[in-house]
Amino acid sequence: MKLSLSMNGYTVFNTFLFGLALLCSVSAPAQISQTQRYEREQKNSDDYYNIISLKEEGLALFRERDKYKSNNQLWELTVLDTALQEKFTLDLEVNDRYKMIGYEVSPGHLFLLYRTGETTKNDFELHEVNLKSKETARYQIKPELDFKLTHFNKAGTNFVFGGYVNNEPAIVLYELPAKQLRVIPGFFQKDTELVDLRTNQNNTFNTVLIDRGSKDNRKLVLRTFDETGKQLLEDVIPIEEEKSLQTGISSALEREDLAIMGTWGERNSKQAKGFYFLNVDPFQDQKIKYVDFGQLTNYLDYLPPKRAERLKQNSRDDAAAGRVPSYMNYVMPFKVTEYPEGFLLLAEVYSPVSSMNPYYSSPYYYNPYYSPYGFYPYGYYYSGLSRMYRPYMYNNNTRNTNEIRTTETVLLSFSSDGKINWDHSIELDEMKLPGIEQVSDYHLSSDSLYFIYKKESELKVKVIGIQDNQARENTIKVKTSDPVDEIRSEKELEGGVRYWLQNSFYVWGYQTIRNTTKQDRVRDVFYINKVVVK
Repeated sequence: MKLSLSMNGYTVFNTFLFGLALLCSVSAPAQISQTQRYEREQKNSDDYYNIISLKEEGLALFRERDKYKSNNQLWELTVLDTALQEKFTLDLEVNDRYKMIGYEVSPGHLFLLYRTGETTKNDFELHEVNLKSKETARYQIKPELDFKLTHFNKAGTNFVFGGYVNNEPAIVLYELPAKQLRVIPGFFQKDTELVDLRTNQNNTFNTVLIDRGSKDNRKLVLRTFDETGKQLLEDVIPIEEEKSLQTGISSALEREDLAIMGTWGERNSKQAKGFYFLNVDPFQDQKIKYVDFGQLTNYLDYLPPKRAERLKQNSRDDAAAGRVPSYMNYVMPFKVTEYPEGFLLLAEVYSPVSSMNPYYSSPYYYNPYYSPYGFYPYGYYYSGLSRMYRPYMYNNNTRNTNEIRTTETVLLSFSSDGKINWDHSIELDEMKLPGIEQVSDYHLSSDSLYFIYKKESELKVKVIGIQDNQARENTIKVKTSDPVDEIRSEKELEGGVRYWLQNSFYVWGYQTIRNTTKQDRVRDVFYINKVVVK
């Protein structure tokens, strides 16, 4: 834009103010700061780190080592505080044939779950680490049945294992104080899928089952148990004939009300048509509330504007005519968060690049339906003490295939009665991954929503005003330890961003860095940066 020399001083001054306001609005995301960095040398022979959020107690890093003691392989566990300073490092002795498949966190304790056999034998070994005394203990868990694990939770002093026996869902309770194992009755049902097993804030736990049968009177069943496995409530809700529930995540009783959220679609389809919400109330009839993608305000923002508007109009026309909408795509919900205004559901839109996805074929994360919706992929859920799994083995450091392209992250706000307060999204820049993994994460403050994800050595940020819906986007370089460090490259398919605690995230990855002022001019490092938003 050219400014005419004949402009008077008043007009020039107004133009200056407008430009200053525009500059301030564009630079608002610069209120994001990288306050600390942790860095370790990474050799070619080193396995990759796995990161566990301990919330206020810091972060736990663990990996296999190519070292042995007493015929056992050593696993390195390093615990950092919230300023990314090392608190301690331990070596855990583990049988070299055991596979790391899950973990749990409770205040002052970390539990690591290993599978002791191959796919035809499903015994487990549980390692306990006291984060204060640094003492360790191990427990052998041997179900007397051919049990295929899909879920692992801690409830009070006990552990709950969810999975399948002969393609039928089963729940097994391990009582840690007594070291006893028992099967909870009432779960061996044909054509039924266990889609959620989650610990509540009061140490009870929820199970969510979805009927996958061909009959018309299909049901969703939620049950809540105390930590001893005693059933406290059951709610059975019919599923509409023409719809199929694909995923389901229960809330964790941070609020007084209990709810289930997930995706729905047509029967026998792996693609979703929208989201659903269910209030759990066994004392009165409740209906599942469905919303299709075209009814949402910002869900379709990753599409060209004309196509998005056409799909929204089609949705309105279908609703008026009582038809099921035609638009559908692949969506994976990752977590449910409870907050004063209701519930938040985080999900991501993706598309399979190849039909041979390791997510379907891994023997370590069994599901009889061979569907991406039967269990949760690697992600840092923190609903009480709940933890899920990676869609590939922990010791696999040769992930070099692109199987999934993730295009968008969406966050939905539901009121306590299931109405949508708002939805916001961030378009992702060609994120290709070896499996279905969470790419972006968020923090919601009193007046702003922050989306953050990492692409190579850059942080992509979108800040949305909750009151005015104004969005601002920015790209920030990942900060290094030394101002003269030059990032030569960043390892693909490793690293990411996760929300941590309060108003902070942690970012991690693997970089090759050049610094001509140091004796080792080029170094390969594993790093974690603490990112604070305001």
